[in-house]
Amino acid sequence: MPPGRTEVADGVHVHAVSALDARFLYREIFESGTYAGVALPEEPFVVDVGANIGLFTLYVKQQRPRARVLAFEPLPELVAALRANTAAFGLDGVETHEVALGGEESEAVPFRYYPLLPSSSTLYPQDQGRLKELLGRSFPPRVVERMFRGREVTVRVERLSRRLDPRRPVDLLKIDAVGAELEILRGIDEHLRPLLRTVLVDVQDVGGRVADLCAFLEGAGLDVTVLRPPAATGDDGLNRLIRAVRT
Repeated sequence: MPPGRTEVADGVHVHAVSALDARFLYREIFESGTYAGVALPEEPFVVDVGANIGLFTLYVKQQRPRARVLAFEPLPELVAALRANTAAFGLDGVETHEVALGGEESEAVPFRYYPLLPSSSTLYPQDQGRLKELLGRSFPPRVVERMFRGREVTVRVERLSRRLDPRRPVDLLKIDAVGAELEILRGIDEHLRPLLRTVLVDVQDVGGRVADLCAFLEGAGLDVTVLRPPAATGDDGLNRLIRAVRT
């Protein structure tokens, strides 16, 4: 059974696990313009990694109704909401996979799931210290503690290469994976990397991640720009949006 619906903007209701998280994601995607300005053909092939409850997929389908979207999300509760939202908004051409992506395939990998803050669920909970500090500026300590009161779940990991067709360019690859970004890109075989036309990576700059991602994407032949997302005001440089385009 899918999660209940919550209002994320006036008159806009979506299925969501966490109302707080869903409203933040809606503002980030639909109101702040985080992903605005990406040039797509009329019938693009889009890969949404870290699809959560499907708001980015919804955004793409509103911009390009004939888009084909591959959506990847490892957490069952979020997948249930994603599929419910896909149905509720009448989105066709969306293929959902309940799996995490990475550099090596595995049937059982520990994953930290935060039900109150599912967009921060991660394979790397040890790297969430800076985010907790930032949230502590807006919320009382007891609230932040509740947000990060998670549980360990086991997820299956695939390499993205398994799902790519060498005859079909990827017009847009969006990654929002809370620490696993580089491993996801490494999961694309070298001979398939020229398929990538535009890559958007929402990343926390912890442990040199931004520099490592830029080096990888440039090595794959993409022109890279690092942006500060509009919704990242006051984050002391934690969040970055990497935009990589093949010219």
